[in-house]
Amino acid sequence: MLRVAVVAGLALFCVTPALAADGPPLPVRTVVQTFPVSGAPSEQVSVATVAFAPGAKLPFHTHPGEETGVVVSGVLMIEMDGQPPLMLKAGDSYVIPRGVAHQASAPQGETHVVATFVVDRDKPLATPRP
Repeated sequence: MLRVAVVAGLALFCVTPALAADGPPLPVRTVVQTFPVSGAPSEQVSVATVAFAPGAKLPFHTHPGEETGVVVSGVLMIEMDGQPPLMLKAGDSYVIPRGVAHQASAPQGETHVVATFVVDRDKPLATPRP
């Protein structure tokens, strides 16, 4: 537990500038831990906390692998290409498949999420939707 607290204290704030645009504020993603996938040297796991201020929105983007997460507090809306919007509350979880464009927002106030990414190593964690 101490290791996680120390890593969290030293973690970089990882809001991808290419995703920023005029409009609502961006959430703040803090990578807490990154480590290689056992038996799959071309992949890594990254665990992050994501803090959404009221009205914050992360524009459509993709990941080079899967994302799964749990809403710790607040309400999170996730919109994925080809799917109806998901409205998630504290305790709800989600999975976003590799390469699926999606966006997330906090439509009802401050929201906190813990997200886990199983992604290709040496690639950006997030890429704006093409």
